[in-house]
Amino acid sequence: MKRKFSFLITYWWCLLLGLLGLLVFITGNREGGVSELENRTLEPLPAFSAESWFDGSFAGSLEAYLSDQLPGRGGMLGCSSDLLGVFSTLSDEDRLLQTDIAEQLDSMGESIAAGPAETASEPESGASAPAGDGGLTSASSAGGDPAGAAASAGDDGAADASGSTEADAGTDIPVLGYRLKSGGTSTIFQFGADAISATARSLNAYRAALPADGTVTFIYVPYSQVANQWLFHPNIYSGWYSTVEPVLQAETVDGVYVCPAVGILSAHMEQGDAVYFKTDHHWSPLGASFVQRDVMAHFGTPSADYADFTYTVHDRFTGSITQSVRASAGSSVVDRLEVPAGLAPTHAFVYRDLDVLMKEVRYMEPERNSYGALLGGTHSPFYVAETGFHTGRNALVICDSYGNAFLPYLTPYYDRVCLADLRGSSSFDSMGGASVREYIEHYAIDDVYFVVSTGCGINSSYMRHTVYEYLG
Repeated sequence: MKRKFSFLITYWWCLLLGLLGLLVFITGNREGGVSELENRTLEPLPAFSAESWFDGSFAGSLEAYLSDQLPGRGGMLGCSSDLLGVFSTLSDEDRLLQTDIAEQLDSMGESIAAGPAETASEPESGASAPAGDGGLTSASSAGGDPAGAAASAGDDGAADASGSTEADAGTDIPVLGYRLKSGGTSTIFQFGADAISATARSLNAYRAALPADGTVTFIYVPYSQVANQWLFHPNIYSGWYSTVEPVLQAETVDGVYVCPAVGILSAHMEQGDAVYFKTDHHWSPLGASFVQRDVMAHFGTPSADYADFTYTVHDRFTGSITQSVRASAGSSVVDRLEVPAGLAPTHAFVYRDLDVLMKEVRYMEPERNSYGALLGGTHSPFYVAETGFHTGRNALVICDSYGNAFLPYLTPYYDRVCLADLRGSSSFDSMGGASVREYIEHYAIDDVYFVVSTGCGINSSYMRHTVYEYLG
């Protein structure tokens, strides 16, 4: 009797799952669609072929499609997000700085420790880092600064082995920090010697993999939550600064450029330019354009202006940290999202296994009122934009989601601009089918651009280890 009962339970359960799968096939969007809540393109119904069946990719893609198209999935995700907000013990200020937890955890692979409050003087820009742990972190504050300990939780490194996060007395450790109205400074992140050396090793290895005239550009862009702190609290802060770029530059070979993105963005922020979103953790296309123009100027290449592009404009864009920002800065805060069109007809494709075409995708999705409008979100494992220009050169952008805003401004200078997101949350490891070096050779890459935000920055495992190991 018990066996019969177990058989019936199993039978009806399998039948229910089969009917649910059939329902997905009937009601699901076979083109995939988009998830505004997750800020990504959903998996389309995969095309069946003998090759995809035997190599296992069809089963994986089909499973992803069924998961993405599950009826009521959006409501369940929204309910889950709301519950997390209801039961969170974080203050609104802390949530502002820690909203992007999932992306940080995927990319960092490090433990994070908040340090004790301390007031520091600004290190000289040419200072070199002392020997020590590669992931020193420090949070400093003055006068009850609300950004102190919270800011360190967004760091892309970890505390040293002893658990201490204070800088050694009398040493000049490269930092990202705030300038205080009181005249002092407040350290957000410190960058240890090991982290700088490991990141330089990665950059130098990529330069060696390129042609003789190839270049590598490194662009580190802190999250908007960090950047906007001094704009949201003008009574405490007068700006921000970074001293790490010249130290990292000193350890790189010829042909590697460490872009001073923090200084570039800071100058424009002081002028009132919206280089970051207030309600989203990303930078804006305008900020990406300013940094791209600096890079072109460094290499002596005339650059198109931001205004040379045409844009689809969303005047009431609200992004990934809307709730926290409105609690902190006011309920009426909204952003302006400008989605650039190509200067020439641009076509985009996604490849796996080096050169196996998975699908053609839209270069932009301008109707979307989200950061996912840029490139239609992140595509993995390997994205290629055919620009419509004929320059005789090709580029590769290795990035996290910050690269989506940067890539469009490279298109006038290359025949082909490729993108690889090597974070653990992407499918490059499982579906790429080759090392990055093989991609560089196969797609005749001349120049490589690293465009990374806080979670994938200098202190992170991403820059210290992942990109180096994937090079092959």
